[in-house]
This record gives sequence, structure tokens and C-alpha cells, in this order.
Amino acid sequence: FGICTAMLLSVFGADAIAQRTCGFDAYEAQMIADNPKYRVIKNQLWDETQQWIQNNVNSQSTKQAVITIPVVVHIVYNTGSQNITDAQVISQIDVLNEDYRRTNADASNTPSAFLGVAADCEIEFCLAQQDFGGNATTGITRTSTSTSSFSANDNIKLTSQGGMDGWPRTAYLNIWVCNLGGFLLGYATPPGGQSWRDGVVIGYNYFGT
Repeated sequence: FGICTAMLLSVFGADAIAQRTCGFDAYEAQMIADNPKYRVIKNQLWDETQQWIQNNVNSQSTKQAVITIPVVVHIVYNTGSQNITDAQVISQIDVLNEDYRRTNADASNTPSAFLGVAADCEIEFCLAQQDFGGNATTGITRTSTSTSSFSANDNIKLTSQGGMDGWPRTAYLNIWVCNLGGFLLGYATPPGGQSWRDGVVIGYNYFGT
């Protein structure tokens, strides 16, 4: 969830946020409505995370090995303009890495209130080089759809609903790029839900620099 939420923040500029909204709150509320047990799972994960932080507080100042997360970007398009270029996808991965490693050009402008916690997260992202069958890949899939726009109901994550099935979440971070209706910028799936839902959904016109 932290990765997905921060990614949304990395993608969406201030101007975009003023015009459109992140769909996470409504999405999570729907997850709870669909499965009341999810609230219990969410609270358990929160408690486990807090416990891990307490147990590892002394290791926070020690530089760790950088974790690299393979990403697959599923571009689902109805029109040519929605079928964004490889270069646009790569530019978003670059920005994400700059933000997570705190090498972005405006890092020196970090507000004083956040200087105490602003840090290199030692996490990087790369486009996947192998698919789940062991074949070479660019880490980008392209799917033409007759669906003009998607919402936060997760149809984008299902080939049967005009979207594209995700790759195994145990090996990849799935990102779906599509035309989102309802003034949505995008939304991220929190942990504890169904595995096929896991990932980030972002409007095509807000992805990349």
C-alpha cells in the first residue's frame, strides 16, 4: 500500500489533483462493504507493521541493500491517444525512482517539516524483463478494448470485462493505465484483498512526465 500510494503521489501533479480526485478512499470503503472481514485484516496488517518498526528502530539509520521491484504496465486503450508510448511509460518509472531514492532535482526544496523523515527509501522500480512464463518482455502490455472508460470497480483488471488480467503479484507490481471516468486520477489496492486486484490503476493522461 505504501508503494502504491506513494506512486500515485509521484504521478499526480498539484494541478491535476486540483481538478480530479484519487479514488482510494471510496475504493477501500467498497472493499469493506464487499467483505466486512477486510477491516479486521487491515487492522492486523497495521499492527504487524507497527510492531516491525518498533523491532527494527535501531536499523533505520543503517544503509540496507536496495530492493528492486519488477513492474508490468498494462496499457488498455480505446483510442490512439490512450495508447501511450513506451517513452512515456519509461519516463514515469524514472520519476518514481527519483522520488523513492530522493535523487529528484527538487529534493532541496523539501519543506522543513518533512526534512527529518525525507530519505532514500532504498527501493527501485524497473520494467520487467521476463514474463511469468520465462519469456523476454518489455514489461509493457497493450490491449485494445471496446470499453470507452473504466471506474474503480476493478473491471480494468479483468480481460473478461474489457481490461487485462494482472501478472502474479508475488513477482510483479501491476500497473494498469487506461481512460478513467468519474473524475478519477487513479487508485491503489491496499494489502489484504484478493490477489487478482493487487496493483495501481492510473489515468492514461496522468502517467509519465
